[in-house]
Amino acid sequence: MLQHFLNNITVNSLFTKQNKLLLAISGGADSVALAHLLNEGNFNFELAHCNFKLRGKDSDADEKFCVVLAKKLNVKIHIQQFDVHSYCKINKVSTQMAARNLRYTWFLNLIEIHKFNYLLTAHHANDNVETVLINMLRGTGVKGLVGIQQKNNNVIRPLLPFVRTDIDTYIKKNKLKFRVDKSNLQDTYERNFLRLHVIPKLKKLTPALEYTFTNNSSIFKQEADIVTDFLNQKQNELLITKNNLFYINKQKLKAEKHSASILYFILNAFGFSASQIQDVKKNIVQNGLVGKMFSTKTHLLTIDRTDLVIKKIDAINTNEFKVNSLKELNNYFKIEKLNSFQIPQQNQLIININQLIFPLTIRSKKTGDTFKPFGMKGFKLVSHFLKQYKLNNFNKQNIKLLVNGNNEIIWVVNYRSDDRYKVNQASKTLVKFSTIDN
Repeated sequence: MLQHFLNNITVNSLFTKQNKLLLAISGGADSVALAHLLNEGNFNFELAHCNFKLRGKDSDADEKFCVVLAKKLNVKIHIQQFDVHSYCKINKVSTQMAARNLRYTWFLNLIEIHKFNYLLTAHHANDNVETVLINMLRGTGVKGLVGIQQKNNNVIRPLLPFVRTDIDTYIKKNKLKFRVDKSNLQDTYERNFLRLHVIPKLKKLTPALEYTFTNNSSIFKQEADIVTDFLNQKQNELLITKNNLFYINKQKLKAEKHSASILYFILNAFGFSASQIQDVKKNIVQNGLVGKMFSTKTHLLTIDRTDLVIKKIDAINTNEFKVNSLKELNNYFKIEKLNSFQIPQQNQLIININQLIFPLTIRSKKTGDTFKPFGMKGFKLVSHFLKQYKLNNFNKQNIKLLVNGNNEIIWVVNYRSDDRYKVNQASKTLVKFSTIDN
């Protein structure tokens, strides 16, 4: 196996003996085999072991085993213990996702601090089969068929061309000791269920299952690149950015021959799931209710009359600010004192400074807010007044009001001032407010 291992590294230009390598070591058969192969090949490498404290004494025994292995191979080892359960509670993720996030964050820190060229993991062909099947079950599109790549930026999997039996044979031939993670024998997790129940049955139909998947992966990778180029082009045509919002015109999307794939490609990048994207697509096709909302941890999507509108969650500003002077107002508006009256533009307010009662408030609109729109008779709900502008949900959330110290609305910012604050054009104490964005 050693010669095949070395040939694979050379043929695919994975790394050289001059590179400084970091090997993620669990203590299991795969990573132990990879450590010995690197040692036999005289490569410059160090070990990194994560103790997630999830299996009690067994987790600590894995750590001790890896320390002993490092001494035997005469290489340096880095050890880190993690509180996975706390991470899960804080970030509201699964145990598997927490462990993955924690270990790769730590690995990247080690690479930066110690100047490693590459991170090596012990994924092999069987892992690739499991990954592709999981991707198919989750609906990841054509990119999911590509599976695990042998070299992805600075992460390398030099055992990827080898199957489980190749590694087992190497372990037995060299009488290597390794640790057994008993949780891998339970079918609680999706990957374990496939490994223990589904893949053995598939191998009865296709004994060379792993090799078939490995060979197909290279073909799928090329085809996926072609598809991705096309989808990127369509995304550039359809996804428009304006004022921190992303817009996809519904009619233009419906006119696309491959609209479902294009929509999936665009929305999946924002974190929307396959089922959510299917609901969005169904709404567009059936001209469903305007205003329906979808959310991920990072973004919100609303279905508007003409567009799908996407917004980053932390960009939604609902803060309330108290302002005690004209000087402080300069933080929010451009303030100019006027020598004579001028007709304001839509993003401007002309007001008599003597009508301002400090502190003023700049805030989002609230249910029941009313004002007397300039040029109109009587009071109107702010929400009813804004209907004429046909704003999407996110623009409605971003509406700001300038409120006087007596709780009267002076200005629906960028839309209309209050008639109670119309000015005498002959006044000598006029000021002009302009929104800074414009």
